[in-house]
Amino acid sequence: MKHACTLIAGAFCAVLFARSEPTIEYRYLDELASPKRWAPAECEVTVSPHRAWEHPVACMHIPVDFHAGEKAYPIGWPRMYLNLAEEERGWNEYDCFEFQLYTESSREKLPTRPVTFHLYDTQGQKKLIELQQATLKEWRTVSVNLSDLGLAGPVARLGFNINESDYNDKDWVAFHVGGFRLSRRTAPHVTELRAVTPILFCDSRVLPIELVIEGPAAQLASGIPVQLRSGTRTVLTRSLPVARGRQTLYVPLDAKPLPPGAYTVVVTPDAEGRGPEAAVTVTTSPWQ
Repeated sequence: MKHACTLIAGAFCAVLFARSEPTIEYRYLDELASPKRWAPAECEVTVSPHRAWEHPVACMHIPVDFHAGEKAYPIGWPRMYLNLAEEERGWNEYDCFEFQLYTESSREKLPTRPVTFHLYDTQGQKKLIELQQATLKEWRTVSVNLSDLGLAGPVARLGFNINESDYNDKDWVAFHVGGFRLSRRTAPHVTELRAVTPILFCDSRVLPIELVIEGPAAQLASGIPVQLRSGTRTVLTRSLPVARGRQTLYVPLDAKPLPPGAYTVVVTPDAEGRGPEAAVTVTTSPWQ
């Protein structure tokens, strides 16, 4: 009797990969660290004495005052904004926007939401990112995957703010931000991979996987290799076109059911056959 099989994948485990890195190209935007470029409100922006990746840094110093804000909102939102010049836009050819963050404060511990980073497109749509990685007297790298922004147009404006209600009256906090840069891989590079669906009948025609990939758009569009392996044996190979960023791929499966057992999905294997992988198990169906 023909076996009805199910494909069980590690669906809820997103894997981050550390492999030999392809070359990364950077475009530094040092003018973004110039205090005169920022429009502050209820805070002060100055040149920081620090350097980030050997590049300039701006300091956003905020004296928290529950009585000195706007008349209608005395406990307010100290903030600063910057409009990107035309030549500073054109981020669509890059994978990430990055900067470094160093924090000082009169407090012994930062609140859960120490500061929020803003990105606006040319239509006014915005993406707000809480920088919870901010740590007192330590540098932290902020890396924003541009494909996850969900904005309709190019990034045109940046901003930072705090909610004074997250702090105590008369606190002060200073955020040193700099080393602003865009980055892109020179070759396809998968940073996350997971199997999407926990159970598939083996007569299904596709295996869904979710991945985040960086690299040149033309190379990605031409296709990346995806393999299904049983032990050291490759039982299926596909070349699938992808786009930069996070996406779901539907890997076509053969019509013949796979035998029960342990399998591995491998994406963009190198010359030695190593690459990002996700575990998959094929088993008989409980309904048979």
